[in-house]
Amino acid sequence: MFLRLVATAAALLCLLRVNNALENGLGIVPPMGWNSWNAFHCDVDELKVKLAVEVMLGNGLVQLGYNYMNLDDCWMSPNRTSDGRYQADPDKFPSGIPALVKEVHKAGMKFGLYTSAGTKTCQKLPGSLDNEEIDAETFAAWGVDYLKYDNCYGNGIPSIDRYPKMRNALNATGRDIFFSLCQWGVEDSWQWAPAVGNTWRTTGDIQPNWRSIRSNFWESQKHIHRAGKGSWLDPDMLEVGNGALTTVESRSHFSLWCLAKAPLLLGMDLDQSLTDGVLNIITNTNLIQINQDPTSPPARCFQGNCTGTADDWSVFVTTSQESTIVMIINWSDDTLALPSMMGQTWGVVPTLDEEVLVVDLWTNENLGTFDFEELKKVPIPTLVSHDCRVYQLKTVPKTKKKIPSLTKAISID
Repeated sequence: MFLRLVATAAALLCLLRVNNALENGLGIVPPMGWNSWNAFHCDVDELKVKLAVEVMLGNGLVQLGYNYMNLDDCWMSPNRTSDGRYQADPDKFPSGIPALVKEVHKAGMKFGLYTSAGTKTCQKLPGSLDNEEIDAETFAAWGVDYLKYDNCYGNGIPSIDRYPKMRNALNATGRDIFFSLCQWGVEDSWQWAPAVGNTWRTTGDIQPNWRSIRSNFWESQKHIHRAGKGSWLDPDMLEVGNGALTTVESRSHFSLWCLAKAPLLLGMDLDQSLTDGVLNIITNTNLIQINQDPTSPPARCFQGNCTGTADDWSVFVTTSQESTIVMIINWSDDTLALPSMMGQTWGVVPTLDEEVLVVDLWTNENLGTFDFEELKKVPIPTLVSHDCRVYQLKTVPKTKKKIPSLTKAISID
């Protein structure tokens, strides 16, 4: 026991000496794509993955950046091969994983797989604990681009002793494989996970309801200062299109994930749940551009409820493309009539020769310009329950006020 504690402490010190992010050249921006779990759980197969690829291509999602096709738990056979390697479930994936990977790559997408840092996956199929090297070699040989690494059946071994082994094994293959830690945010993982994974889960599994979305978001916010290029916080997959989420809740959910620089991994049944309303939300290019802007930091809470403990409102602020992005959200179950707010508190301070152009990033409506004095009282619209507004504030040269011509106003009979 003493030797294990010494080894764990040594591993932690080693990790703390490296930079804050995993330096494998990946994860410059958060990943975008689709994951099979939320829609299908274990009821996943080759045909469903191929159909998901077809739907994503047909609706322009790949062109928008949703380029990871990630296969979650239950893809593998209960038994390894005679030489100890993974093999696909022959009934679900009769063509095998390498053939499926080729089809996904041919469609211009990247392919992701799942396993666990334990003896078993969460669905009790073979895990990768003590098989890290041979599994990493297998994934690389198959052409895998992304690995989701879960935390089930770890046999009591600290996560910090299990997860770096797979990181090292993946790096040793020479193939670029995005490493996604699904470690649930336990064991103070925020202290070491940024140096191990390109994304790292900060929460338990998300559910398709507002309470779960809110809880996962605020839990991630505790460690927002640790997120950045190469290593992003992961409050879990998007639930847009799932459960009984309203359009308003789905829009707010998508806005929160985009501004938090969280992974944008869709989780709905694309063939059945991709309605026009859902498509309008997940294709908002204004918000996607913020999420995918490598110069844009994760948004932080500036005003209102900044702890997640009250049912009221919050203001989140970030920057992108030389603009300030402001999100105002109503967490409560009631409609809120908010007072006007002082734009300068969001970090926007125009000079006497400037004014601030305000654009609603959901409607693309130009809401007008505000000079320094007008910016002190920015009107805020009434927000219904769980609704939000996302604004872009951009400083522009002040335009000269047009003075009506009196001569034109006079008509001479």
